[in-house]
Amino acid sequence: MKVLVVDDEKALRVLLPLYVAGEDVQVASDGLEGLAAAREFKPDLIISDVEMPGLGGPDFLDAYKAENPGVYAILMSGKPLEHFADKYPSAAKYAFLQKPFTEREFRKVLDKIRSA
Repeated sequence: MKVLVVDDEKALRVLLPLYVAGEDVQVASDGLEGLAAAREFKPDLIISDVEMPGLGGPDFLDAYKAENPGVYAILMSGKPLEHFADKYPSAAKYAFLQKPFTEREFRKVLDKIRSA
């Protein structure tokens, strides 16, 4: 599986690839970089922060999924999903993890979206 991790926090760009060890993983530091990387890399799964400089996670995912509707997507943030209802109304349609989360919580969400 090809996995793209998009987060402006370097620690998560290092940690999340460990959660999907053995997979083909690329990282990007913001939504614009993520969109360019996704178009070239063609990931099966995108794990993206919600709030990032430039292009936020939901807007980035909306743009990429319009071109590639079959990609799995997980949003994550230190704030609850409801916090983004006004700024990013589309955020609610994506799987969500609230930071900090464990590898077990991550795998549970990943299994859920794979079986949907």
